[in-house]
Amino acid sequence: MQRRKLLVVGATACGTILAGCSSSEDDEEPSPVDGDDTENSNGNEKSDGGDNTAEETEAEDTEKVIGALVDGDQMHLVVEDVAHRTELGGFFEADEGNEFVVISLAMKNVSDGFLEVSNLLQASLRDSKDSSYNRTFVGGKEPTFNDGQFVPGEVGRGIIVFEVPEDASGLELQFDFDVSAFGDVNQAHIDLELETNVHTLEQDLQVEIYSAGQEIEYGGTEVAINSVEFEDNLGRFAKPDPGNEYAVIDISITNETGEEQRVSTLLQMLVKDKKGYSYQEDWAATTELDQEFDESSPIEDGETRRGKVVYQVEEDLSPLYWVFEFNMWINGDKSFWQLR
Repeated sequence: MQRRKLLVVGATACGTILAGCSSSEDDEEPSPVDGDDTENSNGNEKSDGGDNTAEETEAEDTEKVIGALVDGDQMHLVVEDVAHRTELGGFFEADEGNEFVVISLAMKNVSDGFLEVSNLLQASLRDSKDSSYNRTFVGGKEPTFNDGQFVPGEVGRGIIVFEVPEDASGLELQFDFDVSAFGDVNQAHIDLELETNVHTLEQDLQVEIYSAGQEIEYGGTEVAINSVEFEDNLGRFAKPDPGNEYAVIDISITNETGEEQRVSTLLQMLVKDKKGYSYQEDWAATTELDQEFDESSPIEDGETRRGKVVYQVEEDLSPLYWVFEFNMWINGDKSFWQLR
């Protein structure tokens, strides 16, 4: 399976996260422990990764506005909305004289192979005085844009935030792209003061979707969802926001790699909805459980570790997926389990 990387910033050092960097094989993919099903839950044949080699062409810059489609050969991108705020989530305030520029972004993998997006997105904000502003990493209740692997047909949605002077004008968002994924697009300049009808990117996952109870193996690691429960509270100190609920996922991970491995609920697990929004573990809610998943120590070779993780999502949201990346440094292993 040939794979390309999109918008990669620098080199990442290998660590001991589950499945680590011990393998450079790129022809292996996750598969059910008790057999191989070549169709996903929608009846589509899962992608074999395809050939993502873009034709050699001279890359050019493109100028767009809010709502317009940036259509690369393998990735599509739309800036869907822009908002100006002085605080985020009730906890983060902009410095005096500044404001947050909150940009709602959507990106879709339209190729037949796995692609990767870096966390920084190679994005910067510029104003009419040619001052440049880098992304600000602040929290809030809105899902942030999530980096990592994009499977064929997957959409990623979320916000990216910049802090700028309140009197900044002529704001323009600039993306620097990897030509191997965006083909003839080198840079995209998005005018944040003009807009058109929003081009909507719709998710249509072209990989196999697993169910609770299915145990999936990759590189000697086996992962399964034992059960899923939806709760409106988890005790005195864990109550979801109005209109939300908790998804409590009971998982098991078995290590048969021949060496101890670590797993990270932050870096390797998330919940994703049909629109492409991602949700990280709600740590405060997880700590209310008697059987939270223990990631404080390595999983020994031959050990099975079981526990629960909790995510806060909108009530009755469907379809809803739990996503696990077996290996953070090799594409092709991102796996989806449907929660409902």
